[in-house]
Amino acid sequence: VNKWDAIEKDSHTIYEYDKIIKDRLHFTEWAESIYVSAETGQRVEKILELVKTAAEQHKRRVSTSVINEALEDAMKWHNPPTTRQGRQGKIYYATQVSSQPPCIALFVNDPKLFNDNYRRYIERQFRQNLGFTGTPLKLLWRGKKVRDAELANNPNRATKV
Repeated sequence: VNKWDAIEKDSHTIYEYDKIIKDRLHFTEWAESIYVSAETGQRVEKILELVKTAAEQHKRRVSTSVINEALEDAMKWHNPPTTRQGRQGKIYYATQVSSQPPCIALFVNDPKLFNDNYRRYIERQFRQNLGFTGTPLKLLWRGKKVRDAELANNPNRATKV
């Protein structure tokens, strides 16, 4: 946020602006915000620090075991939702499939069983436990039927014995 020097401030101003930014830019809640003044140079040096941190997180890779530990902890606190018909979502495991931006594939029984609230919860848990500050995090929810179809279409893949 630039032109911070032009705003009349009191002890609550920054909190009010934080709330406004989070409300209007809710889809970028993962992004860091900093209040600067280009004219006076106030906190300008922190911009490059935040950009450097975000770039490092953007390129970062995390091992499958660490991702699955974070996932297991998240599921201990909050189980996957159950439908009215009694079906419950199951997450078998997760792995990072790419970086720039980081992309984690979660292998589940049926992606439709996981509502948006639970998906956001899992993303928040990954951010808290694995980092990924200042960068978007893409989660792919892959169902068993999709995996079975891929195996059937690709004869070079290993098959069950």
